[in-house]
Amino acid sequence: MVRYLGVLREPQLQHPETISDLPPFALRQALEALLRTGWMKTFEYEAEDAWVDYARVDLRRGRSKLRLEWDLDTGGTVAGPRAILNELHVLDPWTQMRHAH
Repeated sequence: MVRYLGVLREPQLQHPETISDLPPFALRQALEALLRTGWMKTFEYEAEDAWVDYARVDLRRGRSKLRLEWDLDTGGTVAGPRAILNELHVLDPWTQMRHAH
């Protein structure tokens, strides 16, 4: 029974890794692409200042979970397990351009 409880509980961002320094347009493009590929929104910050001063969207696909977040001071981030982040080729144009400098 204990084994089944572990399988059924809410997934957590265990030891999340982060892709950071993303501009808001890259984060929004990534969000749109992720939604088209089966990720589902589980939370979205929807106050008046959404995407002006702050934005956050939590996504889930199966047992995998991602958090996309942006603010004026720190820029955009995508947090999640390293294995999932490595599969996010939607961010390749931005991350490869950044590493080329």
